Amino acid sequence: MFVSFSIERCEMTQSAIVRWSNPKMILVATKLLEGSSFILHAINQAKLSKAKVLLVHVTSPSNMRTESRDEVQAIVPHFHAGSLMDKMDEMVEAFERAGVECEPLFLRGLPEKQIPLLVKARSVDRVIVSNRNMSGVSRLLEGSVAEALIAGLDVPVCVIGRRAHPEATRGAPLRRILVAASFEPVSQLLVGFASTLAEFNDAHLTLLHVLDSSTVSEQEREMSRFAARRRLFELIPKDARHRHPPVGLVCEGDPAEIIAAESRTTSQDLLILGSPYPSVLSWLLGTSIVHRVIVESACPVITIRPRGTSDDFLEVAAAEQPVDSHEYA
Repeated sequence: MFVSFSIERCEMTQSAIVRWSNPKMILVATKLLEGSSFILHAINQAKLSKAKVLLVHVTSPSNMRTESRDEVQAIVPHFHAGSLMDKMDEMVEAFERAGVECEPLFLRGLPEKQIPLLVKARSVDRVIVSNRNMSGVSRLLEGSVAEALIAGLDVPVCVIGRRAHPEATRGAPLRRILVAASFEPVSQLLVGFASTLAEFNDAHLTLLHVLDSSTVSEQEREMSRFAARRRLFELIPKDARHRHPPVGLVCEGDPAEIIAAESRTTSQDLLILGSPYPSVLSWLLGTSIVHRVIVESACPVITIRPRGTSDDFLEVAAAEQPVDSHEYA
């Protein structure tokens, strides 16, 4: 009975991985203030899988006329909000010139509440959002939409940070994918997703683990590196068929610094990491590993949280995967 249930749930998870790796519906959340680089990154991702884009702007209720459809609060700006409409039209035209089908939507309310509703209502496979590098009091007062979506969505969230390089916006195929794994149970889901994404795009796949070896001897350090490299390759699905052999990389140091540096030094096109629950203090101050990596990464960062769609998968995997202390999964 348990075996049958576990197999069924793992099959559901595999179905989600395939859908996430080859998305057909992408939601692009915009403040209508992002530069051209953000839109070009979103265009490139949509073109890779021939996805439709929902271009979504969420605004406050003032001066708006509501048109209710299901649970999502669709809104229509009045004439004096014409500048918003003009900016939205410009962005839609950019997608359409690139051959990407784009549907603009204005929503009323809080982004962290309205966007998840729309994700479920429209069967969205991936969300793309930009990141504002706020810290301290600014984060306390205003919060971060990107991090709220990372914590609240069951689908992958791709964050375009301030340092994301422009090469990935030039219509080039996805060539290099980096996935950071800490051997938490969710790491098997992350590597499965990264592996499938690499297969779809004939991309090079690098698996990275950062050791905490500050209290071990040199001999123990070498043994730990060998064991970690072996465990990285064990995370790759047994039926994976990669055009390029995956590479296992084991480093030592501060996880956020190592992961961000690796995204720069090896010219990665995409970075994948887990999104665990940060402490309230690290969330407000912007000191969590996920936040630090997003801010410094030289490529777009896709995060997946360890719950929701993956809950049953994690229950099965937890019995086999020892827990590591790092929070980047």
